[in-house]
Amino acid sequence: MKRLCLLRHAKSDWGDPSKDDFDRQLNARGAKAADFMASYIAASPYCPDAVLCSTAARATATCAPLRAMLKDVPVTYRDELYHAMPDTMLAEIRGVSDEVETLLVVGHNPGLVLLAMALADDPDGETALRVAHGVPTGGFIVFEFDSDRWSEIAEGEGRTVFFGRPRDLMADASESG
Repeated sequence: MKRLCLLRHAKSDWGDPSKDDFDRQLNARGAKAADFMASYIAASPYCPDAVLCSTAARATATCAPLRAMLKDVPVTYRDELYHAMPDTMLAEIRGVSDEVETLLVVGHNPGLVLLAMALADDPDGETALRVAHGVPTGGFIVFEFDSDRWSEIAEGEGRTVFFGRPRDLMADASESG
């Protein structure tokens, strides 16, 4: 079984309109969400064996806290993931070593939500419908596939096992803590 986790970059800073989109950093809320999501993912059953990350500043900044926590987990930065559409993202995923059981991809909308919708085996299921309404910044989606090879991951075959928004997960954590 392969497990694919998709993480949309955290909230970015729009304060400098002259800054190129690729170079936008996280704002304060985004940095807080990135830190929280890193802790959440590291402690979850969805902790990755490897990470593919867009090279855009906001994606690498979202990935940084997780990389710091999971020092032994390899992170590969790919220019191809910057504003990638589902076919490009799937090509990158299908190229991952089969030794990796759980893969995390850090990327951008609209490609991330389009990929999630394409992978879902039940596009009318509750979780898939929540995804279809949008993956907010910092949103985290997990799919499981009945395959032992990343090269065989196909559209319509992913069981959506988790969908979480930083705001909701932070609220749950503060209520239970």
